[in-house]
Amino acid sequence: MLKCTLLAPISTVNMVFRRKKRKKPAFSVRKWDPLFIIFEKHLYDFNYESREIFLKAVVDDYIAHLVRQKIVIPPAWKLLLEKTLGEEVSDMLVRKLYGCLTVEEFKEKKAVENKEEILATRKEARRRYQKLAG
Repeated sequence: MLKCTLLAPISTVNMVFRRKKRKKPAFSVRKWDPLFIIFEKHLYDFNYESREIFLKAVVDDYIAHLVRQKIVIPPAWKLLLEKTLGEEVSDMLVRKLYGCLTVEEFKEKKAVENKEEILATRKEARRRYQKLAG
């Protein structure tokens, strides 16, 4: 008489190895990126005369955040980093203002669409910024 006692039932084996990977939407990942948080805070509190001043303010604020995190930026790389970040922020601005030529037009469009939604988004952007800065 032969008995096979070492093998487990097939249904138990299948249950052990089943795992589904959940993909996070791109926005939720981006939502907690420090550069994006700083960008949104500056966008919703837009007090700049030109786009270049806006880009410089966001980049400077982000570099200050990196310094607060005790990240050392070699002086030889600082200009390259500022240029790369400026391009990234400019791309973010274009994507955020899609269909609008100026920040003022973006604000008017958002105000017309849903004023409560824009206020909630602004509040959320400020809250995330305070959490990042604090």
